[in-house]
Amino acid sequence: MRVLVTGGTGFLGTYMASLLAAQGAEVTATHLPRLTPPGPPPKGVRTQPLDVTDRAQVERVLGETRPEVVYHFAGQAFVIPSWEDPAGTYATNLTGTLYLLEELRHHHPKTRFAFAGSATEYGDPPKIPTPEDSPLRPTSPYASSKAAADLLCYQYFRSFDLPIFRYRIYGTTGPGKRGDSTNDFASQIARLETLPEPRVLKVGNLDKQRDMQDVRDAVRAMVAVVERGAPGEAYNIASGVPKSVRENLSTLLSMAKAPIQVETAADRMRLVDEPIHLADVSKLRGLGWSPQIPFKDTLRDILESWRESGPSPAA
Repeated sequence: MRVLVTGGTGFLGTYMASLLAAQGAEVTATHLPRLTPPGPPPKGVRTQPLDVTDRAQVERVLGETRPEVVYHFAGQAFVIPSWEDPAGTYATNLTGTLYLLEELRHHHPKTRFAFAGSATEYGDPPKIPTPEDSPLRPTSPYASSKAAADLLCYQYFRSFDLPIFRYRIYGTTGPGKRGDSTNDFASQIARLETLPEPRVLKVGNLDKQRDMQDVRDAVRAMVAVVERGAPGEAYNIASGVPKSVRENLSTLLSMAKAPIQVETAADRMRLVDEPIHLADVSKLRGLGWSPQIPFKDTLRDILESWRESGPSPAA
């Protein structure tokens, strides 16, 4: 099977490309032309430059790769930068998705398309755990750009009968991620372990709960949706288990090789930060998927990866 993974050298894309190649697929993983891939691609994966905001590039890459499945991860992936550049966030997350859908509609209408949406589309949902039919009430430019692209995908399914699958991805973490709380904590711990006292770890809001899962479980769930899910439907990609950010930090600190103090920093606080994200995953589990990796093992793997990589003082 020929598979295209946009954003395939990013965090989710790398794990997805690796999984698909291990299953025997012919995988092309794309990266921004101006960025050099962070390392050699996984075995069985070839890389190709693609800026999804350039329609000519989208047409060329799809024409060359002729994918049977597209996993669309390319995008601006963080909440805080979206406040600084909402226009750029929309250009990548919404317009880039539109260009892909248009190319599929005109030239590859049988290609299955999986859109990586976000649980932040729900905002502060009225129902916890949150089902997929919950209203979309985004509270950041990042979340609203994902919600807009999500609705666009649904419209293209209804209007043109394209085989489209929509993910609402909750907290996904693991070795190699940047920008989430678990890797932020772990990177600081790995650096502070090498320093003399006082060792002070900077944090933002710890009084929140997040539905978090190991990225290796998440990409298996996404493949299950494409293989066994219903086109046009949205699927929560999550564990269905709330995890306290404060408890995650406590677990990581219990693995530290030296005593570390914790201090709240204003620059690590979000403008809007919902108190709880928790998914209803009954639709996902109905496809036969279940998580396999205990979250404590995930946290240990993350911390070990930062110890091995030797984080810089600015981590």
